[in-house]
Amino acid sequence: MSYSRKNKLLLPVAALGMALCWFFAISRTFEAVKLHAELQREVETGNDISYNGAHTQKKLEALRGILKSYKVHGENWSNELWMRASAIAMKGQVGIDYTMTRPEAEIDTTTIGSTETLYCYGRYLQLVKLVDTLERSKGIGKVSALQIKSPKEEIRGERAGQCALKIEFKGLTNL
Repeated sequence: MSYSRKNKLLLPVAALGMALCWFFAISRTFEAVKLHAELQREVETGNDISYNGAHTQKKLEALRGILKSYKVHGENWSNELWMRASAIAMKGQVGIDYTMTRPEAEIDTTTIGSTETLYCYGRYLQLVKLVDTLERSKGIGKVSALQIKSPKEEIRGERAGQCALKIEFKGLTNL
């Protein structure tokens, strides 16, 4: 290629290179700088959203929604949790065990609400589907902890080759 031909291609290739730089790097940086300047102006004018009444009201409504999802029906909660969880587990072909929570010798005043534990057995995908379905169910509290264990070789019989799931629910009765 001759120098005159290279010189003619230099300008279009440079323009194409600048356009690529603009699309991939410079435009995002420019937008970020504009956003930073706008936020700095808001801070300087005193429009802090932490003291904004409307923002505080939105936060309060969100917190009420979260607390409402933990609400359960007092004394019947254990029975209702067991019935609904076992129905969902049977539909998903998952084995389920329920361990009745024993009353403590001393009442712990540092914890709020009640906790119930379920043990489920099945294939991994079945257990994940069960957790998802239980998490979306209303009126049985919220999943507070879960633990999935892989199948163990030393287990024989009905539960051989199955994963084990321990799932704890937390429920609030006095809201």
